[in-house]
Amino acid sequence: MSAVCDTPVKGKMVRATKLGVCGDPVLGAGGWPIHVTSKGFISVEYAGEVDEGEEIEQKDANGDPLVYEPARRRIKLYNVTVTCGRVDPELYTLFTGMPVVLDEDGNASGLRITSRLNLDSAVALELWSGTQLKKCPPGSVQRPRFGYFLLPQIIDGMIGDFTIENGAANFTLTGKAIENPGWGVGPYDVYLRSTGVAPLEDPMGDADLLHMDWTRLPPPAPTCGVTPRPPDGTVAKLATDATNMTAEFTATYVPAAPNGTYTVDWGDGASTAGPAVAAKVNHQYATAGTYLITVTHSATGAQRFKSFVATPV
Repeated sequence: MSAVCDTPVKGKMVRATKLGVCGDPVLGAGGWPIHVTSKGFISVEYAGEVDEGEEIEQKDANGDPLVYEPARRRIKLYNVTVTCGRVDPELYTLFTGMPVVLDEDGNASGLRITSRLNLDSAVALELWSGTQLKKCPPGSVQRPRFGYFLLPQIIDGMIGDFTIENGAANFTLTGKAIENPGWGVGPYDVYLRSTGVAPLEDPMGDADLLHMDWTRLPPPAPTCGVTPRPPDGTVAKLATDATNMTAEFTATYVPAAPNGTYTVDWGDGASTAGPAVAAKVNHQYATAGTYLITVTHSATGAQRFKSFVATPV
């Protein structure tokens, strides 16, 4: 068995997804998960809380060893600290359950910290890092590698101490990361494989606290506040192209006017302005390969990833 060895370098993006009472991702309109994607963090600290176990030692009446069983340790949970340099009220309220403050236009402009016990809110936290590798690794998918870290459930979210002074203010979000089989494989694609984009291969189990892996699918673009539902569609081979080298995108959802414009980046340097619902656009690739297609909403920057495998005949 071979291994993929690399070194995580710098934090690229975090995504916090709202969870329901059973640990399952909460879905909004159109089945889009309620989440915030942010680049405004300084660090994320993972500190394991360990149960040291209980040592069993018994001597007989003569003082000689009779029974000895060493204590066995296990990680109970991870204490997580997210240090933020940018205030995103909706990220903070997803994490802590505290109510947001709205301005006169209905925008989330602040947060109200209360003394009540937070028993309701929980989030899953994903983080992407860069790597020390400065070139694309070999393989069928020629794209940079990213570190991918998943905590399937964080509870007990709180905002820590902060200071306003002659300098930039930093805020800390703290919580306890525990097991969560309700996450399953998650609601997102997080890998770009030779067969296309894909979610986790194995679901998070009853005792799984943290998932760490490498991926060639980049993190989604950051947005301010809850990430709006981006355009969506299907990608298939163009039936009239006998070479199998042309991808066709059919739009199935487009945000309402006047902010409904978007682009389809075909993954080879070409892009196309997005069509209306049920309209189609296509693109022919020059060489075989697995291509990452990125659909980006022009007004908000929200993204959705697709893929196409070009296999000439």
